Amino acid sequence: MNETTDQLMQLRFDAIANHAGEGDWSDVLRRAAVPRVRRAARLRPLAVRFALAAAAALVLVAIAVAFGWPGAIVDFFDAPPAPESVAKFFNTFDEMVPPGMKDGTVGQPREVMTAIFDANHFTPTDPIEHTLYVAPRTDGGFCYLWTEDGGSCAAAEGATTATTTGPDVPHGPGPLSFGVTSLEGDFTTEVDGFVRGDAQTVEARFADGSSVSVPVTWVSAPIDAGFYVYVVPPEHLNTDDPLVSVVALDANGDVFDIQNVSVTKPLDEDVPQTLLDGTKVSLPRVAQVSHAREPFSFRTASGGHAYLWVMPRTGGGTCFVYGTGAGGGEGCASPRQLSQLPTVNGGGALGGVFFAQVNSSVASVELRYANGTGERIAPVDGFVLHELTPGTRLAKAVALSRAGKPIYTDRIPRPGLGH
Repeated sequence: MNETTDQLMQLRFDAIANHAGEGDWSDVLRRAAVPRVRRAARLRPLAVRFALAAAAALVLVAIAVAFGWPGAIVDFFDAPPAPESVAKFFNTFDEMVPPGMKDGTVGQPREVMTAIFDANHFTPTDPIEHTLYVAPRTDGGFCYLWTEDGGSCAAAEGATTATTTGPDVPHGPGPLSFGVTSLEGDFTTEVDGFVRGDAQTVEARFADGSSVSVPVTWVSAPIDAGFYVYVVPPEHLNTDDPLVSVVALDANGDVFDIQNVSVTKPLDEDVPQTLLDGTKVSLPRVAQVSHAREPFSFRTASGGHAYLWVMPRTGGGTCFVYGTGAGGGEGCASPRQLSQLPTVNGGGALGGVFFAQVNSSVASVELRYANGTGERIAPVDGFVLHELTPGTRLAKAVALSRAGKPIYTDRIPRPGLGH
């Protein structure tokens, strides 16, 4: 995926409350059954605090020995609670998970670790600190979120469903899961994910056969999983020797699970192309620009030019490129990818203009503003590009069926959700 897709992922963040998911947190604590130091003990005299710190260290050692975990260990119940804005966002996962995960709610998220990487640019130019928050689900799974990047939910081990906040983060319920969050048509620049089950260590493997160990931060019950993020070094930011897989190894060093990372084929590489109106853009070679059509083109209230061009893709499928006056993006989808297109792909406001790609089940998109007003937009060629009412804040975009019934709700975050 490209930079724009990552931006669209970020635009899906929201801040709505659903306190029903926190109603029986004490039951989660009881079921976790992990020895821990109660936070109230931190009010005791200094000498006692030292003793308690030593006891907590012994607890973590016990956890590590019990599970065979190498590396850093985080006691979930001793980790700092997430800020309210992040905690509210976790509740939106309940609206996005598939039917197989509808029986659980999200508990209190906690801060696990931080990492510095660039999730928004190719090649990396602006690394920032991202914070990882994780939260247990009452159905035995968990959800997690990297601020200013993306997140996912995982079903309980042995279950068969999981979900993500972005189309380029294929998380599953198995022992190893990963997301490619910085990919621009050629090679991967950063991956993140989690491991569990009998997985012990994680390796990043490259085209030349070399590999490196990836640090894993393990989180105790009720999460019982390890989380990692790996920033690909400069010497592997190319198509000759790129990252080709992320591998989970068991205690014997044998491959327990593997996730392959694709390298873009030459026809999918972005090259400079010129649209029919003379606009110069970067599009994959498979985009047939000479057959492009422009279903949207208008001047925005700020004086910018908003547009969308749609064109055939060599081998079947569709390519597109759009701009809002404040940014834009492009993409291509094969026939198979189009058949698997989610109800709303992307979605969000950039420069006061809402953009989304929708599948064939969507007859219209209703934009609902924070002040209670709204408007209904009909997709053209499977896309929506529409200037928001000036002076309003978009709260949610609701995809409607031909019968006018809501089939998907995309909640738009307030500005500033992140760290």
